Amino acid sequence: MFLNLKEIYLPAWQIFLKNWWEYIVVTLVMFILVFIPFVGAILQVFVIFSIINAMLKAVKNNQINFSDFLKFKDIFNFKTVAFAAVLGIYYFLIQNFPSVSILLSLFGAVLSVIFFPVFCVLIDKNFTIKDTILYSAKLTKGVRAEIVFIMLMNLLIGIAGAFLLFVGVFVAMPVALIATVKVYTLLENRLNSQTPQI
Repeated sequence: MFLNLKEIYLPAWQIFLKNWWEYIVVTLVMFILVFIPFVGAILQVFVIFSIINAMLKAVKNNQINFSDFLKFKDIFNFKTVAFAAVLGIYYFLIQNFPSVSILLSLFGAVLSVIFFPVFCVLIDKNFTIKDTILYSAKLTKGVRAEIVFIMLMNLLIGIAGAFLLFVGVFVAMPVALIATVKVYTLLENRLNSQTPQI
């Protein structure tokens, strides 16, 4: 198995502990945005983008502070707006059209495996939308069964957090998101090691 759980979740936990209160605050903001119809979903995506932006820095062994979570200027561009709009429409359709929600959920689940690190690529690379999508699929090629396992682990962490009087979600969600960013860096290292050096 390429994706070693110890190499993913132990560093994710350690990164969380270094800035635990910042992660809890931004996660709380994300939950508050849930209560704003449609626009809240789009804003939530931008908060996730800003969190990923900070996490990428943290995973690459750099110190971060609360201001790193607020660098919306760094992530606000045509690509992120397009992704946020598409996701906003997707969530709106799932929430308001029960007849197609199951089909859309299944479709979304398949895409989320193939393009698992797409948000990380979107924030980390200066690619076009097309190249962002293609590169994300390239990163997961050959390890998609393991990606499913990581997604299930993240889900279990979220469920465990919810059982801890719901307060645990504010720890579980950042840890799962940091783990996702860590997986992205591991996938990229794997791809780079497979690419012949000129």
